[in-house]
Amino acid sequence: MIGPNAVIKVQVPVYPTASLSIAELFSGPYLLNIPLFQRPYSWGREQAEQLLDDLMEAAGVGGSSESEQTYFLGAVVLMDAPGAETVRLSAKMTPREFGVIDGQQRIVTLMTLLAVLRDLESDAKKPVGKRVSSMLVAQLGTRFFRTERFRMHLSTRERAVFEDNILLPGSSVQPAYLALPSVAEATLLEVRDRFTAVLSEMTNTARRTLADFVADCCYVVVIVGSDIDRSHQMFVVLNERGKKLQRNDILKSDILSRMATGNGKWAADVWDEMALALGEGFEAFFGHVRTIYGHGRLQIVSGVRQVIRDCGGSEAFFRDVFLPLAKAYVLVRSNGANVLAPDMQRTLIYLNRLPEGDWAPAAMMALKDWKRDPGRSALLLREIERLAMLTRLLCAGSGKRVRRFSELIKAMRNDEPIDESHPILQLSREEVRGIAFHLKDFHKRNPKVCKLLLLRLGDELESGMDAVDPDLYTIEHVLPQRPSATSPWRQVFASTEERSQLVESLGNLVLITQQENDRARNATWDEKKAIYAKGSAKAPVLAITRDVLGESEWRKAQIEAREMRLLQLVEKLWRIDLLAPRQGARGAVKPVEEPEEPMRRLA
Repeated sequence: MIGPNAVIKVQVPVYPTASLSIAELFSGPYLLNIPLFQRPYSWGREQAEQLLDDLMEAAGVGGSSESEQTYFLGAVVLMDAPGAETVRLSAKMTPREFGVIDGQQRIVTLMTLLAVLRDLESDAKKPVGKRVSSMLVAQLGTRFFRTERFRMHLSTRERAVFEDNILLPGSSVQPAYLALPSVAEATLLEVRDRFTAVLSEMTNTARRTLADFVADCCYVVVIVGSDIDRSHQMFVVLNERGKKLQRNDILKSDILSRMATGNGKWAADVWDEMALALGEGFEAFFGHVRTIYGHGRLQIVSGVRQVIRDCGGSEAFFRDVFLPLAKAYVLVRSNGANVLAPDMQRTLIYLNRLPEGDWAPAAMMALKDWKRDPGRSALLLREIERLAMLTRLLCAGSGKRVRRFSELIKAMRNDEPIDESHPILQLSREEVRGIAFHLKDFHKRNPKVCKLLLLRLGDELESGMDAVDPDLYTIEHVLPQRPSATSPWRQVFASTEERSQLVESLGNLVLITQQENDRARNATWDEKKAIYAKGSAKAPVLAITRDVLGESEWRKAQIEAREMRLLQLVEKLWRIDLLAPRQGARGAVKPVEEPEEPMRRLA
């Protein structure tokens, strides 16, 4: 029986925590395993490319910016080895195995990046290779009984691909031959190959700088649980529970607390009104403000605080920056409905359809004082839409697009006269050649933007606008991608080489619903026309699809003629000379061909 004065001790579970650099995480004590219950590698090329862009920007390579001192990559939740009880995380711990509960995608992607940096090194001394190898391969045992294991073991069938084609020294830059790769295996190899393509264009010095930055300046917070239940609980708390303090909450406190008493109540009401109007976009708004004023390298809160200082304080920032730009962003997000002229509304609809909002800061600047000069704002919006679309046809990465728009924003902030002839809006000869080359098989390079391009061209065909949800439609190849052995299509297009060239041509593509696409697949031309023409009230037949219905047959001549017609529309829409021959340096005529240097592709 417990006495009234007895002290009851309750043991509270301790979760060892430490801030570790990537080099420290990929070192002696930490042997990482992906538990069987975890999903396979699922980061796509887009997420991996965004991480690489962010790391290159933070490291100060690939641009003119200076490097950051540190870069935070989030929390990593580990589960201790069975029977082990880690009290304190230390580099002197006995090497042991930890299950990765949260952080798999980041860790695998970072290891892939480091492996590519290792294998691309051409320096005879190979300092990067030696260091990365020590991070990716753990040395175990004593001096006389040395063994090795890869730092990370995946749990599913992609483990072999990860080890044989990425972690193994020299393997990440070699072709991989897999008969029937799983989705995860194919994704791993696609990310690997994308990293190889981008990093191979950099100098040895830049690659070494990036490798050292990832190893020494990128940090994670590691939290260790002692069993699966506690580890999973931490994962849930970190990812699902609670409401984080939003950036706008921090900035609201900063700004309003420093305003004169008489203005505080009014400013608070206006702030809440803008927050309600922008909804989920209120967080993104402050990132755009930071970009507009040239502080994109800083974290969002730090960047906005710098803008406040540059403006001369909270009141000037609120009056001259926050309020006009918030109103402009409301117009951007709402497509200017019931406020802007119809042509400006239409331009914003096209912009808002694009994936990623790297164009948004420029559009906000264009609309900041739109009432003062509506004509200038309309012109700027058209040029922003042109630049946004052409950079995607060029397959430029997000970092390059942001830098391009930053130049335009700077010109707008300086009140430079901007018209169609402004240097910032011009494309180089090599860029035009790159666009022409990518348009030969643009669907393979960027299906999302290809669909938007077809929608846009359809609108131009009939001088109107199909006001539809693009998500309702998919791209259909009129000449099928893989006709059956007995298909009439193989009789019409007997040459395999010719068929492969024509099938991805812009002239061979239409837009229909997924249900219609499933029915059309390898159907004959007459059967396809009947499917295309049907449509529905929810998903009507689009202009880009009606464009082919008048053809009695579908052969090479029809595909090439339609491709030419659509390319002429691209030229007209975005002032780009794709079809005319190019003059060489000494006056020789050069046709549009594959660019001499590889161009970047988007996911």
